[in-house]
Amino acid sequence: MKKILPKNIAECIVIWEIRKIVLYTVYLIKALFRYKQISLLRDAVCCFPQWYKSIKRNNDPLNYDQPWVVYKAKQFLDKILHADMTVWEYGSGSSTLYFARRVKQVYSVEYDKLWFQRLQSLIEDRKILNVCYMLVEAEEPDEAEPDSIYISQSSGNTKNKSFETYVKKIDNIPDRSLDLILIDGRARSACIAHAKQKVKIGGRLVVDNSDRNYYFKGNEDLFDPDCWKPLHFTGPVPYSFEFSRTSFFQKQ
Repeated sequence: MKKILPKNIAECIVIWEIRKIVLYTVYLIKALFRYKQISLLRDAVCCFPQWYKSIKRNNDPLNYDQPWVVYKAKQFLDKILHADMTVWEYGSGSSTLYFARRVKQVYSVEYDKLWFQRLQSLIEDRKILNVCYMLVEAEEPDEAEPDSIYISQSSGNTKNKSFETYVKKIDNIPDRSLDLILIDGRARSACIAHAKQKVKIGGRLVVDNSDRNYYFKGNEDLFDPDCWKPLHFTGPVPYSFEFSRTSFFQKQ
């Protein structure tokens, strides 16, 4: 809408609010065609007030107790988290603060130095003591392994960078010791591959944006009902117009 309206009109508060509603509706229609789930209509209506609040101008996600996952997935997390749990996450942010207030221990790995410094400062200011926060930046890839699972295919300054050290941070954790692992960072298929054995029986591996099938390349065993019990949530997410899917895989 900004492209077809004069700047002073496009930036008007009323126009901005109308634009949000229109785009939400457009992306809902796209999601209905993409996922073919009529329940999205109900979820889109129920979650709209939360979403509308999150998408306001100059919003700082770190001010909200909300991981960046599908709203229905967050509601499920509210139910299953408890004070004795140990959580690992690839990708940090408001989810780190969310987990820290609800579980015993949080391990969080971040690749973005500026974001790390900002969140680390906030953790220190709030005297949060149950978060082990780790910065592991991307590296230049090994030219001998151009197709490595550790290479990021995402756009931006991390494209074609190696996240091998980042992914392998979890290797220091004993097998079957974590209650929940959230994968919402880089090189996710590799993260899944290294994280699977770290989930305890009854624990859960959570993959955000799980509608991207390439995350599961080499991880097809997650769909083996004898090993994992899947639960998928599809719908709106905070801070974005796009609809998405968050999947929980409970180890059997």
